[in-house]
Amino acid sequence: MTNQTALSESNFLDSDSGSKVKKTESLFRVTMLGLSGQQLVPSAAMAAGALPLYAGNGSWLAMLLALVAALFMSIATNVFARKYVATGSLVSYVGLALGRLPQRVVAASYLTGFLIVCASLSTSVVMFSSSFLHSVGVSFAAANWFQAVSAISISVMAGALTWRGLDASISVTAWLSFLSAPLVIIVGVAAAMNGGVDVVSQLTLEGVSLRNLAEGTIVGLAYFVGCDALAALAAETDNPKKNVPKLLRNVLLITGFAFIGLIMLSCHLMNGQMDALNAGESPTSILATIAGMPYLQKPIDLLLAAAAFASLVAFLNYGSRVFATSASERFLPAVFSSVHPVYGSPTAATILMAASAAVIPLALQIFAGAPPLLSANYLATLFSLFWIVPYVLLSIGAIKELIASNEHNILNVVSIALGGLTFGAILVYYFAIQAEGVFGWLPHIMVGMTAVAYLIIVALERKRPGKI
Repeated sequence: MTNQTALSESNFLDSDSGSKVKKTESLFRVTMLGLSGQQLVPSAAMAAGALPLYAGNGSWLAMLLALVAALFMSIATNVFARKYVATGSLVSYVGLALGRLPQRVVAASYLTGFLIVCASLSTSVVMFSSSFLHSVGVSFAAANWFQAVSAISISVMAGALTWRGLDASISVTAWLSFLSAPLVIIVGVAAAMNGGVDVVSQLTLEGVSLRNLAEGTIVGLAYFVGCDALAALAAETDNPKKNVPKLLRNVLLITGFAFIGLIMLSCHLMNGQMDALNAGESPTSILATIAGMPYLQKPIDLLLAAAAFASLVAFLNYGSRVFATSASERFLPAVFSSVHPVYGSPTAATILMAASAAVIPLALQIFAGAPPLLSANYLATLFSLFWIVPYVLLSIGAIKELIASNEHNILNVVSIALGGLTFGAILVYYFAIQAEGVFGWLPHIMVGMTAVAYLIIVALERKRPGKI
């Protein structure tokens, strides 16, 4: 099968039966799944606490710059999305523009990244749910054995929902993702009313250095990593070549401005709570206390656990389709290209990703003794690293595609180049800072895992000879 053929397929092809499964999800419904995948409410709350640690009063600008860089990368994605229907997302796009070798590199990094992000999300669910259960008197909720069982149970439930198909996934995640929004908004507004909002200091960037702004932007970019995976659902919308660019733009803008809005509202409050933030207290807990509503922290924890679960389901839906397409292009065994004849879900790929969501957190607890909060921090940083090389190669491929088609204009080329350079600079930064402990090892772990995945891909290709 050629890359061109793989890209032109508008539906999954069942490798056993040869039958196609028709998908016609609306742009609105897939956008809801995209917002679930980006953890709109939990990420907004976490960003409100994380960015002030780095950028202080410049947190809103750092997040805005991160949003612009993410939008630049979406322009690169859209170069291909407007022409081709690709359920392989970045893997397919880079292969089309740059050939097999760069495509292998992207597949090795991208596919490994999806396994890590699923583990990160299941760990987040365990973190929020354990916090809630412990706060209501379930003493063993913080025990290692209970959290291990929770990770397995959560992953099985998310996998089962993904197996049931995109329609069921969207119907459930749309509710779970946004149930926490009213309480978070109430707590945020009440806290701002009690503690004040210092807009002037933020707009004048009082006390903010260029380094603060740069580090805050790097942290902010992590909140947008993975949004491109929405392109994997292209074949399941009613007008994919038109809808995917809209989908990426809508999800990025909605999430970006939600993050910026909550940061502007709470930055002054967080600047006065640095000790609590550094000690690991959650931003929502701090806001609830300042608002005089500590009793809302328990339901917020429960609803944030539901939102994190919705995000896990969303990424299982994205990733399983990328894995299925990658299998059809010989990067994975053929079994991973199989699709359920009724529900249209990639079956073996869903099982693989759900297993990763269960096994990796379990291993971190057993062998590294890492509790959910620490595991979530490790995994969230690690998975964002796996997207950097694919983004850089995507930007190169997009510029090449624009020049070859004579459709380029200088603004698009410059925007895409800036996006690629920004993410390339992030990788250099991670190696340059030489952080201590586990965080210092994460870039090296990413490179090592990508290299191993690349060798596995090469070995699999040799076992499945044929035309690419």
